[in-house]
Parts: sequence; C-alpha cells; structure tokens
Amino acid sequence: MSWNASVLSAVSSDTEPTVVIAFDSAKYIFNVGENTTRAFLQSRRNWKKTRGVFLTSVGTQRASGLPGLLMTFADSGLTSLNIAGPAGLLHFMAVMRKYTFRENMSVNPIEIPTSRLPDELPDDIPIYKDDNISVFALPVSTEIHSMESSESVIMPHSETSAVNRRSGKRKRSSSPTAPPLQEVISHPDFDPTTLVGDMAQEWLRHIVRAMFPGSAAKPVISSAKAEHVSQPSGFNRPLPSLPACNLRATLAYAVVGPRVRGKFDVKRAEALGLSAGPLRARVARGETVTVVGKDGVERSVGPSDVVGASENPGVVLILDTPSTAHIPSLVKGFESGAFSKYWGKGPEKKDHSLRVVFHLCGNDVFEHERYKAFMKRFDDDVHHIVASRDHVSDPITFTSAAFNQLRLNHLDSDIFPVPKYSLEAKKTMDTANLPSNTDCMRAHTVIDIRPPRPPLRDPEAEANDLFHPAVLSGELSSLSDAARTQFSEARARVDEAAVPDVIGKDVTVVTLGTGSAIPSKYRNVSGTLLCIPGAGYILLDAGEGTWGQLSRNYGAAVWDVLRALKCIFISHIHGDHHIGLAKILAMRQQLDPPPEEPLYLISNRMVFLYLRDYNALEELGFSEDARARVVPILSDEIHWRNKGRGGWNYGDQDQKGSRLAAGALCKTLGLQKINTVDVEHRARCHGLIVKHLDGWSVVFSGDTVPTQKLVQAGAGATLLIHEATMANDQVEMARAKMHSTFGQAIDIGKSMNAQNILLTHFSARYPKMPPSVSERQAGDPVVAFAFDHANIKIGDMWKMGAYARAIEQSFIDIADIEGEEPEVIDAAHVDIS
Repeated sequence: MSWNASVLSAVSSDTEPTVVIAFDSAKYIFNVGENTTRAFLQSRRNWKKTRGVFLTSVGTQRASGLPGLLMTFADSGLTSLNIAGPAGLLHFMAVMRKYTFRENMSVNPIEIPTSRLPDELPDDIPIYKDDNISVFALPVSTEIHSMESSESVIMPHSETSAVNRRSGKRKRSSSPTAPPLQEVISHPDFDPTTLVGDMAQEWLRHIVRAMFPGSAAKPVISSAKAEHVSQPSGFNRPLPSLPACNLRATLAYAVVGPRVRGKFDVKRAEALGLSAGPLRARVARGETVTVVGKDGVERSVGPSDVVGASENPGVVLILDTPSTAHIPSLVKGFESGAFSKYWGKGPEKKDHSLRVVFHLCGNDVFEHERYKAFMKRFDDDVHHIVASRDHVSDPITFTSAAFNQLRLNHLDSDIFPVPKYSLEAKKTMDTANLPSNTDCMRAHTVIDIRPPRPPLRDPEAEANDLFHPAVLSGELSSLSDAARTQFSEARARVDEAAVPDVIGKDVTVVTLGTGSAIPSKYRNVSGTLLCIPGAGYILLDAGEGTWGQLSRNYGAAVWDVLRALKCIFISHIHGDHHIGLAKILAMRQQLDPPPEEPLYLISNRMVFLYLRDYNALEELGFSEDARARVVPILSDEIHWRNKGRGGWNYGDQDQKGSRLAAGALCKTLGLQKINTVDVEHRARCHGLIVKHLDGWSVVFSGDTVPTQKLVQAGAGATLLIHEATMANDQVEMARAKMHSTFGQAIDIGKSMNAQNILLTHFSARYPKMPPSVSERQAGDPVVAFAFDHANIKIGDMWKMGAYARAIEQSFIDIADIEGEEPEVIDAAHVDIS
C-alpha cells in the first residue's frame, strides 16, 4: 500500500499551508486557508475521494477556504465528509449557515477539546480512524496550565472519533432536568442566544445537519429564491455565546498509516508441510493449524512460523505553533503522553516510522532557540518541512493567470502590471543549528511515506509553471507572430487615437476578481477596488482570495492600501461575493499603528449577522475594544429613494446610525452621496451608486437580472460596472439563475446613458476570454471586459476596446501552449450564486 504527503499550497501572499495525505482509495486535507479550491485547480490535482478535512485552528488563517471548498466538493459529487478541528469548530461552521449549504452532502463535524479535565487525557485515542489512517490530536496552548483547565469543551458524537480512554465515550456534564432540544426550539419565543453548555453545542450540530443533510441524490439546481435547506426555528438569529475555551490554542496532528503485514514465506511453509490450499489460507488469515510434514511428524504452524515481521506504520506530524508563547505547551506535549513516542533519539524499539514533520511557524517561532532544540530531538532520518513566512520565498501561486498577465504587460504595462512576487526569502535559514533534513515548505512538494523517499518537487507542476521560466529568461513570454502583430496594431491604435476628456479620469478601477460562483485558474471570484485619488479606496464585494489578489497587485504597499480602505460594500449574502471579507477585516486588525479612521461596511442584515457571529471567534472589528473599528451601514437605510426599511433587529445598529455613518463616509471620501438600489436576484441584493463632488459617478450592479431600478438610480453614470454572467445566447439560463447576459448589461448601460460600461462576473464557462460583443457604434458608451489584476483609470477605459483583439489572441496562444485542460467541475452544477 503506497501513500504520500504533499504540499498543495505553502505560505505566500495569497495562500497558507495546506497538506494533503493521499492513498489510492482516499485523500485527507490538513488546513484549508483561502484559495485552497483555486490551488487545486492550478495544480491540476483533484479532490476526489476526499474523506476528511483536519483544521489545526479555526479562523481566517487556517480555515477561511472551507465554505468554498465544501460547496465545490458537493457540486463535484462528494456525498459525505468528516471535518475535525479544535474547540470553536461547530461555531465556525454554523457561522456559514446563510451561504454554505448543500442538500446532497452530509458533514460530520468532530470538535476536539483544547482544554480538559485533569483526568481526561485522550491523546492516545484517535480522533479519527478508518482503513487507511489513525489521526491523533494534541492541543497546543499559549499557557501550559490551560491544558489542565477545570472546564471541558464537549465533542460531538462521531463513529470515527473517541475521547474517553476506557469506554470511548465522551464525558458530558449531567443535566437531567434539561428538556430536549426539539422541545426548546419549538417554543414560539425560542432565542438561540439563551442556550448554554451541551444544549448550545447540540443546537450548533443541529444547524450543521440542516446545512448538509445529505438528503438529495445529486446537486440541486433551482431557480427558486428559496434557500436549498430546511431552516429550523432560530436559524436567522445570532448564535449562542461561545463556551469558555482557549481560542488561541491549536492542534498538532499525528497521522499514522496502516501497519503492513510481513510477506508470506512460501519456501518455509512448504518445508513445514504447509502446502497451498485451505490450511495455508487459514494461516495467512492469522490462525494456527496442524499439519503433517514430509517427515511424517505432526506439528502446529502459525503465522509467526511462515510470515515475516510486519512493517511499522509510517507517521506524519503536522505542528501548528502560531507564536513563541505556544512553544512550552508543544514541548510539554511531546515530553509525556502519546506524542512522546515520536520524539527523542535512542536505540529503544519503536512501533512506528516517523517520516516527516510539517512545521507551521508563526512570527519568531522558527528562530527561537527552544524550538530549534525541539526539532533536533527527532531522529536524524526524519524530514522537516518548515513554513515560516520570513524564511520562505514568495513565488507566484497562480502561475497560469500570472503568465497571461505577464504577456499582457507587454501590451500595456500600466493597465496590466506584473503581479508582485519574490524568489528570495527575507531571512536565510540557519542550517547549522537545525536537523540536516530541514527544508522550506514549497508548493507541489511530495514526500512518499511508503515506500519512503525524500521530498521531491512534482515534475508535472514544474512543467505547468510557465510564468517563472518566462520572467527569469526575460523573453517576450512566447508571443506568437499573430499575437505580436495584434499587440503592435493595438498599441498603434491607442497612440493614434484622440484621448477623450472625462470627468474623474484619474479614478482607478482594479478588477481583483472577475469570475462568478467558483474561481478558475484565470479568474478569481468577485472583487473590485475603486481608488479615489487623494481620498481612499472603496471595495465592491470581496470573494474568497480578495486579500491575496490585493497583495499580488500592490506587494508591500498592500498595507498602505488596507489603511486607506475606507469602505467595503457587500452586495448580498451569496458566498462568492463575501467569503474573503473576514480575511480582510482580520488583516486590518494587524495594522500597526491602528488606523485612526473606521472602516465603513455597507451591507444587509444577514451579512452583519454572520460577521458578528464570526467576531466571537476572531476579532474582525465589531468589538468595542477592537484595534481597527468597523462601522456598519445597513443597505436599506441608504436606499436611493431614502426609504429606510427593516433596521437592525438585535440592537447592534439602528437606522439613524447607518445614515449618520453614511454622511461621515461621504465626508471622508469627498462624495456628494452614496446610495444603494435594490436589484433583482435570488437573494436580497443591492447595487451601489457613488457620486463624487467633482461630478463623476460610479454605479455597481451587484448580481441582478436587467432592472429599470438600476437605470433610474444610476442615470448619467460616468462608469457602470455591471455583471455579465452569461453569453447572449443564454438568455433563458440567465433569467433562471437571475443574472444578466453581456447584451443585457450593455443595454442597461445605454438606457442609463452611462459613458463607460465595465462587464465583469463572468460564468465559469468563460474562464479566459468571454465571447465578443458587437462592434461599438457612434454614440455608444465605451464597453470593456474586466480581467483579474487590470488597473484601469476611467480615462483609459476606452483603451480596453482597442486591446480586445490582442487580448483574445494572447489567450489563443496560451491555449496552444498549455493544451486542453481537463474539466474539473461541471459549471452547470455550480450554484453558489
């Protein structure tokens, strides 16, 4: 039985470490930070046969890719999944309840205590076990005494996990007088925030079961506005308060492979008189039989007589140490208990073969002398793969998109800047004080556990990387003769054209994500940045990976952009428009010194509901003592008709507060006004109208079918940014999914007398170049297609039309270079938005 451990993604500007354990029959994924789904697509590896996801912590760093991955799994036909993680896992999953759900998949959450009663020492009992692996977990805390806390976090029932050393059952605080959950939630005044202890945990499990009931045979495709899951009473209310647990604690995992039985010695068996047949089969199964040898002597023959010694199971360790304060707890966990067997050197007989340790190190951890000493206590033949941000380079992750951008950079270096990257680490690794088999974590590294081999780079991934060889060689990115001609002609057209004088010409639109529903190699999901010179930035939607897109676009200056980000607008609750929001808000908390001005967040009640629930796990800016404050503005309260409807129901924000905040935002950005308009989509959705004191205006459609509401609210726009999910021959499908075609979006722009139209939010059917639209006629607005990482000033929007044929030819070249790509997921079954 062969198996391996591989690095899907490493520490970089747009990814966090993800490790995949792979057998022929199954895969197991450890940590799913942002862009995990897109990393699978880029690597051309698949997620089929995934049985489990294991999180070392819950929050934006290690788990923010989970909702997108879950929906992608379900849409690809996966019907069941185990998800293990530390205390807070159930809360983390329940936070997603309004935007992450699939009827055709069941999910089994395994929440592992990070604080225990003194007599609870379950680290010698696997938290997950199947025919391939046994997974053991070790809590790693910032304080050792927290491991001996008097309060325990209760784990959910799971057939694949166990805690109590003797019985395998979980200890639960007795509450004989508590009514059953169904009785509690059936009460007309049921309020989930009143639940505590076991009842609160059971409620969270109830929510997860409602999100992933596993009741449908295949992905559900529906044009109805109703959600796909049955929503229990209280589903739209805030979650219960988190139980007392150490949210800074992480989990270390030991993954133990199968013990392979020794080989059957046929010659020895025959010498003992055990010929081929039923008796030999019984011995092979572990029984002892009686045979008569050639010498006529009757003797007993058992497995030990004819079967060689079994092979010790291979072991993989995954250690997550976020800070130097976690080091003492980690070391203590290896000094005694079940994990001590993997540590230390000596001739004593071992029942395992530790092959590799993955070290996920926070700031200053890898350079800490105690951590180095900890690493050196492992056997000399163990491989150490280290993920430490200061000690690894930052190559491009999504090389297909970057290779295209590199080519287009030769067309226009201002509109198509090369993504920021670095092939050198900030600090060199001090190998003299480390184990000899220590190396930096790099994406696409594969370590064969059985049969054992040293770490190697995946040759297919190396061959598919066209970006780094091209940028290092300085060649013109393999431009064909046809592309060179088109590029030359396009530049000539631009040079010869009369430059139009446009109000707001220096306002820049950075298209961070231009796809819909799911990411592709060439397009990330929704995200558009509006830069107002001298004032700040407005972010329009924030799909998963938006932080990474910002980082690649601005490099080290991304922190300045984050500080100058004044407003984020989230159009609606569908995941491809906001899953990346929590990451951005969490990163904003790291600004030092903290920003003096707040960030204004415009969205609807459901978005604020999930953000406040999330804030209980990780500070996003909603607490009174947050380092970087977020000020909520309800979309309905700044409606363009100025008719507020449906204020915040739970006392966190009222209508008056939203309008006052909108006024302060306008003053900050120099705006005349900022308003929303309700558009028509399967979920409650808004567009946004931004009008500046200088006279320019930008209208953002959100997701919608063509609607006259947008035309009226955005009349005379300088720029309309409109979704164009479907091609013109897919009007019926667009209507069924409540989206617009290219032609419909253009017609809306013409109807509102917009000067410029930027089309975005393209279906996964068009991962590269959308189908062409008709030629522009005299008097028509400028029409441009959006591409990831394009930086387009409003005054330069007209250039995109001149470049269209050259861009299309570049994509034709890339298709010829890369060859046809296999279908990873049927776009027709994608139903995130």
